[in-house]
Amino acid sequence: MNPHSLLRRAAKLFERLDLQRDRDDPAAIIAAIERDAEFRGVNLWVLICAVLVASVGLNVNSTAVIIGAMLISPLMGPIIAMGVSLATYDLALLKKSSKNYCVAVLFGVVSSAIYFALSPLKEPQSELLARTSPTLWDVLIAFFGGLAGIIASTSREKKFTVIAGVAIATALMPPLCTVGYGLALQEWRFFFGAFYLLAINTVFISTAAYAVAQLLRFPNRMEGESGRQRVRRIIWAVVIATALPSIYLAWRVVEQTITQQRIRQYVQTEFQLPRTTVVSYHAKEIGDSTVLEVVLIGEPLDSIRIAERRQHLGRYGLKRTRLEVLQGSSPVLSAEKIRTAVLEDFYQKTERKLQSLQDSLSTLERALATYHEEDTLSAQIAMELPILFPEIEKIALRQMIIYYPKRASTRDTVTIALFEGRRVSPSRRKQFEQWLRMRTRREQLRLVAF
Repeated sequence: MNPHSLLRRAAKLFERLDLQRDRDDPAAIIAAIERDAEFRGVNLWVLICAVLVASVGLNVNSTAVIIGAMLISPLMGPIIAMGVSLATYDLALLKKSSKNYCVAVLFGVVSSAIYFALSPLKEPQSELLARTSPTLWDVLIAFFGGLAGIIASTSREKKFTVIAGVAIATALMPPLCTVGYGLALQEWRFFFGAFYLLAINTVFISTAAYAVAQLLRFPNRMEGESGRQRVRRIIWAVVIATALPSIYLAWRVVEQTITQQRIRQYVQTEFQLPRTTVVSYHAKEIGDSTVLEVVLIGEPLDSIRIAERRQHLGRYGLKRTRLEVLQGSSPVLSAEKIRTAVLEDFYQKTERKLQSLQDSLSTLERALATYHEEDTLSAQIAMELPILFPEIEKIALRQMIIYYPKRASTRDTVTIALFEGRRVSPSRRKQFEQWLRMRTRREQLRLVAF
């Protein structure tokens, strides 16, 4: 491929990626963003309703309800406005959007706190717990979600599906409601963890809006380079200060995940014994080290065999892990502890078995539904044939998978139409096959005579 051809291809690629072509007038974009930043009247009541819906969803652990609340929430408006105001150095818009954002957060936190204070369900569910430990991945979600949101906002045709998707992906409502939960029940771990996640979403959605507005060269409202440099330095300081804790937390999550995988491999390999069974194992962090507690039943292990397994910890990258084996001879292993461990193991195995059975049942239900669909379709077609193709006497439809011996990885799903008729000419057979394809809406159909 010659250089000129490469340049032409590169030019076409950049043309496809060009944002200027579909961009609305900057004045119209900024005017729309200013309108969305306002929080009073309808917007404020919609926010309160969205907060209460999200709080109920978090309280009963319903993901669908939480997603619905995120869709109706207008909280994205002032956040994007803050980013655009920083990009255009519009201090009036920055003041307005910041004030409205603070009002929205205040009303949201108070509304959710009142709900959780009155709710009889106080136990934190998994949806609440998920908002207490933000990491670097939440930073990436907020930034790229914010990019999609501001790009959609600058288009001549506003893409509602994109903006709605951004509201779901960045998940602004759940951390706001979790802050209210922590405040209502004085659970400060929830309060500060969710508040940090809310701060991440706010800062990085605004940063994305700032970056796109700068890229599209929205008109500046500030004269003098020194003032603009000061604003940029403040933005970078806030971004770095917000991101640093999330990087540390992400590193901790990765480290814990790797440690859990190594522990699982260690237990499955080192405690694979003929007359001794691992009932349960649990790892807990104490200071800089990890204590691995393994509960055994059956033939007890002597001190030599336990010492050997302690020496093997290093092979699995568990040098900072201390092994504690609890078995029949252990003074700290009470009957209650054995019973609890056995029940936990039984529960986990039963849960896995039930999940496997549920998967098998779902597969069978899908197969049965397909069979029923084919049977119903065959019956309907059989009723239509006497009028359209009276020479066809019998018909049956079935979906089949065709395998190719010389191409093991290749297979096709086709519909086989078995028929029997009297004096079916080649032309009528072709018409019949074409009609069947249209009637069944299946291009992969093969006609086979009995």
